Amino acid sequence: MPVSVIVAAAVIGVLTVLRAYAAFHVPLTADEAYYWTWSLHPAFGYTDHPPMVAWLIGLGRSLGGGAGFVRLPFVLCEAIAAVAVGRAAMLVSDNARAGAIAAILFALIPQTKLAIGEALPDGAYMAAWGLALWGAAALDRRPTWRHALGIGLALAAVVLSRTFGWALVVGILAWSLERDRRWRVWPHLTLATAIVIMGYLPFVAWNATHDWENFAFTFHTRQHFGVASARFMDVSTVRFVLYAALLAAITWFVALRRPERITLVAWTALPLPAALLAFSFVTTTESYWIIGPAASVALGAGITLERMAALYRRIVIAVLAIGTAYATATALFLTLPELTQAGIFFKHPELRGPLASGVYVFAPLAAAVQAIAAHDHDATILTDRYETAAELRWYGVDSRIVVALPQQPQWMRWHAGLPVPQHALLVTFAAPLDADPSLATAVVAAFDHIKPLPEITLSYAGKRQDIYYMVQLDGAKPNARTAIPSL
Repeated sequence: MPVSVIVAAAVIGVLTVLRAYAAFHVPLTADEAYYWTWSLHPAFGYTDHPPMVAWLIGLGRSLGGGAGFVRLPFVLCEAIAAVAVGRAAMLVSDNARAGAIAAILFALIPQTKLAIGEALPDGAYMAAWGLALWGAAALDRRPTWRHALGIGLALAAVVLSRTFGWALVVGILAWSLERDRRWRVWPHLTLATAIVIMGYLPFVAWNATHDWENFAFTFHTRQHFGVASARFMDVSTVRFVLYAALLAAITWFVALRRPERITLVAWTALPLPAALLAFSFVTTTESYWIIGPAASVALGAGITLERMAALYRRIVIAVLAIGTAYATATALFLTLPELTQAGIFFKHPELRGPLASGVYVFAPLAAAVQAIAAHDHDATILTDRYETAAELRWYGVDSRIVVALPQQPQWMRWHAGLPVPQHALLVTFAAPLDADPSLATAVVAAFDHIKPLPEITLSYAGKRQDIYYMVQLDGAKPNARTAIPSL
């Protein structure tokens, strides 16, 4: 086995072990807890995303309890993605060292969310993207029905992970229509295309039977369109624009400027960032949306760097390694005991900004809420945020969302058939009930007795993190469900 392949395997292996360690020692973030609640209700679709993230979490839950098992499939997805990108580069270039470099480059992408293998849609998205590239490269070398089946399943997984995955489907189909390959691969890609369509149809059917809930959220509710210079004052949009421009520049360098163009890279790396770059002028964009195209860029970069002097390879890998080391160190810092973190912050207060996390406050919040509710006839918990509701559910405290959020109808379906509670405890984040006049009016219309309770101030590692406000509600009125439908 070539030394470069052994080095790539070692890099991927070490990062996987470190991510797994962090995954088992850091509590779930609010988004992860929210996706975990999806896995309790298996379906072909959910409000915010296609179902793959919930299916993978369900797989992790079948292995054991705790945050680590929830994240384990996603940690493995990151390793699979790096291996798949490397394998694709090796097939395209017929060079094992190019494949090893590509695998290392993708493994070292310094995305903070990857450092603990967060249970997010991006895990399956990047793994399936990498596997689809591998399948396309294999199909190009030797068109077989087995390769067609593989690429079809990978592309189906991509579009069932993120709606952005359709950019890869379009890119691979466009790449396959190039003159030198269309007649070689298209009979087999017909099968792959059929698999993608058949795999996506249950998700479409779910939408059709749920008022097109996901499609409406994805293409309308989530977006806040409007041309304004303030768009480019948004940190996430600025970060996306910079990343997209860098990705486009690298793609030109590694796939378009040479006579022997790597067109698979260009067709799969450029369309999505280009489209999202245009949308940056009218809506907020996020840098992690292009983690899929980054896999394509890593493929081309691995091939290009293999042809260059060793100095250039070392510089590129060193730059990426610095960012990855920072992200990994941040994740490992969160695994330290609270007193250790507090001591470090006391000596180095400048580290609190980049290293402090609020993930540890939800366990004491759930304990406090459960204790208060138990004193009021086991009151039903009501919340104003789906993140709070999800974290409470993770820690064993069920709750209902009482604010008209896009996620509320989904939550209501999960609680359908339950009686209207006569005793309830309303938990609001960061602001008391009277700060939201519409919610306050609904509560007054739904309950006879309303009693504010002392707020709960939560701290971690020597500093206050969050404040939650509590209101005791008793005596549900006959029209309570009219005032608050989720009751």
